[in-house]
Amino acid sequence: MNRYETVCIVRPDIAEDAIKGIIQKATSSLEGAGGTVARVDEWGRRKLAYPIQKKGEGYYFVLEYTSSPEASKEIERLFKLSEDVLRYQTVRIIAAKKAEEKPSEEAPAAPAEGAAAEGGQANG
Repeated sequence: MNRYETVCIVRPDIAEDAIKGIIQKATSSLEGAGGTVARVDEWGRRKLAYPIQKKGEGYYFVLEYTSSPEASKEIERLFKLSEDVLRYQTVRIIAAKKAEEKPSEEAPAAPAEGAAAEGGQANG
């Protein structure tokens, strides 16, 4: 199971019930596929950086969930088929490495003290 975050922009001119329906359909599809929804964050109506389908605003919401890759693809398919969804993007969240882990041996060595950076000449 992987952790994912999906940001979705919905048309601003549809009813609040339709927006809730899109969110509910996505969460129920995830849970039906064995995933778990960690958080649904509704950002509300916001101005878009550029017009999408001649719309200057959109209703934003974010889904954070844990699921299989197939369930994530199913959510994207649902959003793609919906005429009310303007844009969506899914990213996989990768956990940070533990601080006590040693760096790999292939990492480049730090330059010696007094060495020039960026290939320039050392002052001296």
